[in-house]
Amino acid sequence: MTASTFRRYGFGLLSLVLLVLPSRLAAQDYEVPTVTDTYALQNARVVQAPGQVLESATVVVRDGVIEAVGPDAEVPYDARTIEADSLVVYAGFIDGLSHAGVEMPEGEDTDVEDPGNPPPDAAGIQPDRSVRPFLSPDESALQSLRKAGFTLGHVAPEGQMLPGASAHVFYGGETANDMVLEAGPTLFAQLQTADGYVYPATGMAVIAQMRQLYREAERRQQLEAAYERDPTGRPQPPQDPQHSALFPVLDGEQPLAFYADEALSLHRILALHQELDFPLVLAGLGESHELAGALQAVDAPLFLTLDLPEEPTRSTGQDTTTADTTSTPSRYYNPDLQVPSHETVAEEEENLELRHAMERQDYLETAATLHDAGLEFGFTTREADPGDVRGNLRTMIDQGLPEQTALAALTTRPAAQLGLDDRLGTVEAGKIANLVVTDGSYFAEDTKVTHVFVDGRLYDYSADGSDEGEVSGDVSAVLGTWSYTLDTPQGELSGEVTIEGDQSGLDGTFVGPQGDEQPLQSVSFDGTTLSFTVDSPQGGSVSVSVTVEGDTFDGSASTSGGSFPISGERTSGPNATQK
Repeated sequence: MTASTFRRYGFGLLSLVLLVLPSRLAAQDYEVPTVTDTYALQNARVVQAPGQVLESATVVVRDGVIEAVGPDAEVPYDARTIEADSLVVYAGFIDGLSHAGVEMPEGEDTDVEDPGNPPPDAAGIQPDRSVRPFLSPDESALQSLRKAGFTLGHVAPEGQMLPGASAHVFYGGETANDMVLEAGPTLFAQLQTADGYVYPATGMAVIAQMRQLYREAERRQQLEAAYERDPTGRPQPPQDPQHSALFPVLDGEQPLAFYADEALSLHRILALHQELDFPLVLAGLGESHELAGALQAVDAPLFLTLDLPEEPTRSTGQDTTTADTTSTPSRYYNPDLQVPSHETVAEEEENLELRHAMERQDYLETAATLHDAGLEFGFTTREADPGDVRGNLRTMIDQGLPEQTALAALTTRPAAQLGLDDRLGTVEAGKIANLVVTDGSYFAEDTKVTHVFVDGRLYDYSADGSDEGEVSGDVSAVLGTWSYTLDTPQGELSGEVTIEGDQSGLDGTFVGPQGDEQPLQSVSFDGTTLSFTVDSPQGGSVSVSVTVEGDTFDGSASTSGGSFPISGERTSGPNATQK
């Protein structure tokens, strides 16, 4: 196995190899063949970009790059073929700002001698940090977002006002170095107060601290430039990593990427931007329906939150879409919603719930409002539950956001806004192989993500299902004992799979070459595709999905590190041909 192959597959493959060959692996060394990095998605519906669709086309992936796309694209001899005649291929989705994959160390409680002038880390001033040391490919949110179709994110470290530099991060890999496409595109910033009773402890104090940091960084940069021109007779300029980390921002080379949801915070950030004139990225924007005009005047990438407020626990029974909410001092002040006295508590409660419903409705319509204002935006999953992302996208579409605009906000727009459109965002030859494969329109409620490619690495979700599995095909086609051959970097491995059960449900066992048995889980069969998962005794799991034709099957066995060919032949069972 080459070093690059092991980095791409080794650790994820370990679960699979330990499952089928626990004793031989420990006892012997092998000359290992290279696993193919070539895949062909054949006869798929390919959405190259919003509004650009190829019917019955083939996508060829080789060594992490899209090699060919089109109806006449040739399937290489060494490719793993995925029959995709009922599947849809999209460009991998891009997350505009996230903490996915980030695992920060536990903070230590330390006493600050001077709360009014705390050290930088206690004040949350850490722009000299990088997100790279905190990345983990096993972080749960990253894995969940990948399963939802996100393949790369603009990922920042967690913290307070200035947590550190971000990175463009693949949502897959074996190590942090595998995950990073580009380091340091922005410095992450937010109006987050310091922990504990230290300065800055209020939103206004954070703004004041940022202004002071920026002005002091300007002064120090000027002193350094003067010293470099002529150091004679000059004291050496003061230096520290916090102010020096802001120099690329001063030079216009590195934006400050702010996250804020509330309208007041957004106004404060825009005012600070106008005063200091730094390059800006804005994410969150939950209440940006209140300042669409102000955003039109700002040349900044925008990333709208995919977190939406939950429905109220009880309905107000009133239509909130046409209520007059334009009065002052609050846009939700309405004389018709006032009550005569404190004694009418029930009426006041109902009116408060109505105001809440009105605010929620505006929040749900924010994406459509920004679109109608001519603003281009991507999406951010920060604060969003990965399991709610697709449902929230459907809600935005239901509230007036065009579906093609939603797709653009997941693909082409964030690619352009992050400066990655020469490598990502569309399904074109020469671009990085970040792809999402579904069994229907991504935005349809019953559509399932079946495969995801991240930097050419395949994650196969086609076998995922309920814990009980689903059986809709004639089980006699799969009942019995099957011998299998698995192609891995350790060579060909073989064993047996036994399928048992009836139309009400299937189970069985997976037997390795040494007789090690593991029960099958989530066994599904639809008449053509047999799928199941198997837990490895050493940890991790293997997902198997195969196409059954008579007494043979072909398909893939997938782990977190990649996907590998598996084929089999039935040796006994109801319909098995006698050998």
